[in-house]
Amino acid sequence: MPVAVRHAITPVAIAALAVVLLAGCTPEAAPGGSGEPTASDTPTSTASPEPTDQPVGIPVGATCDELVSADTVYDYNPNFSRIDDFTPEDGTVAASALAYQGVACRWQSDTSGDTLDLSVAQLDDDTLTALRNAAFEDSETVPAYGEEAYFVVESGVGTAQVFQGPYWIVAESPAFFEPGDATVIVESVIAAVG
Repeated sequence: MPVAVRHAITPVAIAALAVVLLAGCTPEAAPGGSGEPTASDTPTSTASPEPTDQPVGIPVGATCDELVSADTVYDYNPNFSRIDDFTPEDGTVAASALAYQGVACRWQSDTSGDTLDLSVAQLDDDTLTALRNAAFEDSETVPAYGEEAYFVVESGVGTAQVFQGPYWIVAESPAFFEPGDATVIVESVIAAVG
């Protein structure tokens, strides 16, 4: 099945194109004038500020237990318990979700010690587009859940990335071997934020 690649045109790219197109434009000399712009030729409006590279996050407004109930976790695997004082390591997806005012949760298997990390963030369109493009490059598209979903296994950890409306949902675990392994968790989050 062919997959379309998204390309976002950023405000910075638009501004750069405008500079290139306008580089050869100079004010025409008025008859008998010097060709230099006068005060009346100078625009009086203030230029809008350059966009920043910082994505805009909106608080998710739900707790880990509201996103994935204890019953749902039990249905997934009764040996998993939520870690209440989970602090994600810098550079992880969970840390990014928290930086975007999102939620990061962790459950751990009481028997194997495997973890299950869930991250949910509500983001602006530009950031979502960048994340979608990165997921498209690094993962396989899967029709398993959500509006747009990707799955990959790297270094023994399965990662499901789901884009649902303004939400970026990521579930990661060594217990995820294929996309279907994350279905119960992801569908619970989609229902909670929907």
